[in-house]
Order: sequence, then structure tokens, then C-alpha cells
Amino acid sequence: LFGSAFYIFMIRQFYLSLPRELFEAARVDGASYFGIWRHVALPLTRNALIVVFIFEFKASWTDLLKPLIYLYDSQLYTLPRGLKALLDQFGQGGEMQWEIVLAASVIVTIPMIIIFFLGQRYFMEGIATSGLKG
Repeated sequence: LFGSAFYIFMIRQFYLSLPRELFEAARVDGASYFGIWRHVALPLTRNALIVVFIFEFKASWTDLLKPLIYLYDSQLYTLPRGLKALLDQFGQGGEMQWEIVLAASVIVTIPMIIIFFLGQRYFMEGIATSGLKG
């Protein structure tokens, strides 16, 4: 999560939407604060945490600026940085070889598509349950 203000705000708002009666009932049953968080709050926030994971994975996967600044060795390049190097290599001096660049772009986006499809159910459940009041 790396302390992004958006993610912190989103998780906080999700926690505030949880009914207080659940926490009070767990406290009456003798649960500690950690037990309440682990057995009550954490399972209820699974959808929100998966949405944060999907957003953070997408942001990290497509980040070009940090690797562009920090990485000088081509063996350490991340995929977006490698794609930029590929674009620089095949796009200089004459004709742009779009076939190579676009094929590499499709390959780079495959993991993001897989992660989204795996988390889509939780993403949609989080959207559907966020507007409910109990």
C-alpha cells in the first residue's frame, strides 16, 4: 500500500461504513481488539483490500518514471522501462517498427488483465455493497 493517501482514505471510509454493533457484539463475547480486527473487521474488508491491491498493482506495473530515474543497467529494467528502451531502439532513424512495439505492449499488459479478471468479482462486490446501509 505504501501509505498512499487515496488508499488510506478508501480503507478508512470502508471501516467507517461497517456497523458498530458487530464490534460491540464481539467485545461482549470477550474478543480482544486484535481479535475483533482479525475475526470481524478484516474479513469484512476483504473486497476493499482487493480493490486497493488491484489499483496498487496497476500503478506499480505501469510506473515508468521511477525506473527511468533509478535504473541504468538494462538487466534491471522493469517491463515499462524495457518497453521504453524497445521504443527507443526500434523507433530511431527512419521507419518506426510498430509491429514489434505493439506486440511487446500487448505482452506487457497481459499480467494486468489477468489480475483484473481474477479480482473482478471482489471489485464488483465492493462497489455493490459500498452503497448499502444496514
